[in-house]
Amino acid sequence: MSKKLQVQEEVSPNLIPMIDIMFLLLLFFMLGADMGQRELEEVILPKALAVQEVKETVGEKNENVVVNVYHAYDVDCPPYKAGEVCRAPKHWKIGIRGRDFTDLKKLEPYMMQEANLGRATPVTSLSKGEAVTPSERPVTIRADASAPFGQVQEVMNTCAKVGIYKVECGAARPPDAELPGAATTPAAK
Repeated sequence: MSKKLQVQEEVSPNLIPMIDIMFLLLLFFMLGADMGQRELEEVILPKALAVQEVKETVGEKNENVVVNVYHAYDVDCPPYKAGEVCRAPKHWKIGIRGRDFTDLKKLEPYMMQEANLGRATPVTSLSKGEAVTPSERPVTIRADASAPFGQVQEVMNTCAKVGIYKVECGAARPPDAELPGAATTPAAK
């Protein structure tokens, strides 16, 4: 008589693939999420028809530096609040990543540091007549629609001094209703 062996089988799910999938999903959502540092200053951008969306490249070597030219919040300025142009130079500020540069002498060393991040060999100081190697670091200037052009020009001149030549100006696309040739629908009665 042959003896039958009784084998008791335990079935348990393999959890390792599920853990791998959860980590992949977590990684996907972390990389897809917008964790970039936003421009902290509110700027009413000028409207332009040919506007391209700026893709932020946070953490890359050639990360886009955003320079904001904006009206000071703590200043009571009736023309600016009424939507008119404010020409008082003391009412306007230049901000980068939450830092204000009211003194333009402090803007140049900061922009030099930013420019060095896009160069193969960093430049330590600017001397008159010496050629500065160009930086690959792009800069976007977001100026308020009513900002004096002199402020924007100062930022552009500072970029040129430190060797940043990839300079863009930010603008807002007008709503489709404001575009020329946009069809208007009759009002509902």
